[in-house]
Amino acid sequence: MKFKNVAEELEFSQKRYKIKNDIEKLFIEKKYINYETNLVEDIKEDYLKNLQFKDGGVVKVIGDDGRISILSRDITTNLLNKLIPNWDLNSKAKLFYYGKIFKKDNNKIKEIRQMGVECIGLETIDSDKEMIDLIDSIMKNYRNKYIIEIGTSEYLKGILSEFYLDEVEYNFIINLINKKNKEDLKKYMKKFEKTPSREALENIIDMRGSIEEVLIKVEKYYTNQKMKKGLEELKEINSYINKEKIDSENIICDLSITSSLNYYSGLMFKTYYEEANKEIIKGGRYDIDSDGYGDIIPAIGFSVEIDEILRNLYKKGNI
Repeated sequence: MKFKNVAEELEFSQKRYKIKNDIEKLFIEKKYINYETNLVEDIKEDYLKNLQFKDGGVVKVIGDDGRISILSRDITTNLLNKLIPNWDLNSKAKLFYYGKIFKKDNNKIKEIRQMGVECIGLETIDSDKEMIDLIDSIMKNYRNKYIIEIGTSEYLKGILSEFYLDEVEYNFIINLINKKNKEDLKKYMKKFEKTPSREALENIIDMRGSIEEVLIKVEKYYTNQKMKKGLEELKEINSYINKEKIDSENIICDLSITSSLNYYSGLMFKTYYEEANKEIIKGGRYDIDSDGYGDIIPAIGFSVEIDEILRNLYKKGNI
């Protein structure tokens, strides 16, 4: 963001600091503890194997001994690479962080502030509900009108599991869903006429609205166990939203969310303020297979774009 003078820049910095402290106070009230990660990471196997980083976007550092390290590209990955090797299945942690990540874009290094929470090793549905509560508390702290977009990776994954797609077919379908191109999606799916979940996939783009509306829309379509699991998660979340009197006018359910689909393993969410074209909060469930033998560690979290909150409020004169 460009500033007219030093005074304006200092004012902006002070307001950023206040927002950070407001959110940090909320995390502490919910009994999250601060965890600091390293700015520089050794290159090694990530525990979030499905989270792919484009090599061209990674900022590499070469030491005097020729050893290659990278500047932190994602705090969740950094955090898990440190914690999971020593994790035992009875461990539980509620963590929050504030730090910087670095990405290379058009030969320029971008420095991005990240703040967020990770809930690891705790009961799945309880931590799902806590995430929704935290997200809603952050968003309404700054504006009354906002959007919390909720989906589940399990419904779309369940649909796609019926097709035995190769990589090219899979990416083509995901691209059509991303573009909301229902017409071409229907044409493409004609070759899978005998697959039970074909009709659900053809209509996935229309599966958007309130959670109640979406749950009614899916009733007419075939569902397998994985799809049912996703829908049951949404029913639980909807009951919680109604019970806790979270404003349902701010909630949109969308079963066609495909962002980092392979990474997530359940609830997914993104939030926006009106007239903003970038997410304020994004995250979801990413349960971890810690040893490759089926011992699953439940995990869910999200990151908050503090600078994006501040830009939105600053433009509107709300802060």
